[in-house]
Amino acid sequence: MHIIYKKEKNMIKLLSKIAVTLLVLLNQQTVWAQVRFNLSLMPDQRTYLVSMVPETTWPSPQNTVGSVQVVVQTQADKAFLAGEIKSMIPGLSWSDNAYVEKPPAADQYNFVCFVLNERGTNKIPFEAGLETPLFTFVNLEPGCIGPLHLVENSNVTVRNVVQNDRLNITQNLMVLGARGNAYTGIVNKTADCTVLNTSSNAGSPVENLRVFPVPASNLLNISWVNKSSKSANSLFVSNMLGKTVALENLSEMRGEQHIQLDVSNYPTGLYQAILSNAANERVAFRFLVSKF
Repeated sequence: MHIIYKKEKNMIKLLSKIAVTLLVLLNQQTVWAQVRFNLSLMPDQRTYLVSMVPETTWPSPQNTVGSVQVVVQTQADKAFLAGEIKSMIPGLSWSDNAYVEKPPAADQYNFVCFVLNERGTNKIPFEAGLETPLFTFVNLEPGCIGPLHLVENSNVTVRNVVQNDRLNITQNLMVLGARGNAYTGIVNKTADCTVLNTSSNAGSPVENLRVFPVPASNLLNISWVNKSSKSANSLFVSNMLGKTVALENLSEMRGEQHIQLDVSNYPTGLYQAILSNAANERVAFRFLVSKF
């Protein structure tokens, strides 16, 4: 018979507590992963896309989302009104819930807060490393607003508004798997309509690239002008997993070109396309497909 004395009991209790603590910490490291937001401007130079990039995969029910708030910042002297807000995930919707104009702690800026209207949903997929489109919007005011920014929660300006003006202009993504706010940062925070599409760069085989509509459901229109000695001769399209979904041979005639890409069988989502020529000069662009 083994007799456990008081000192041994205390040691066992201590080791048990340490083991439980380590187990909890390991579970937290496994479960408490983060999600980054991303802002981009589509090739029509009008439609903004908000997406997210998870750092882990959360199956149901861990992917249950309680609430989401996405906040963009504009210059106070630039007119901005969000409109044509379209969810990229079936069964969900978004709205421009609040406009914070010239708060005392940052009166040179306006802030627009977008929120997910449905709470307690598990319709948003969280796959590690895979960019997931959330919603699109446009500026209903005429002209180009200039740079549009996703706010950083750690930014001094944002913290001043939260602390001094008592206004919540922070990014939030409440997920069951994260046991709270899963937002951790931003992939690309600025979209600027004053910056022309990359097709205008010297290394591009084309000029005046236009891609519409955004999003597309049946036919995607792609038009461009072939440069005199750098005509594009192929179009390559892949999904966000890198799988090829289309490869088109193109006419190398100079001047204005236009094709219609049939996307009627493409699942809803974000796609990457590349126009290239024989010299392997290329221009990349992204487009959206939505079936609802």
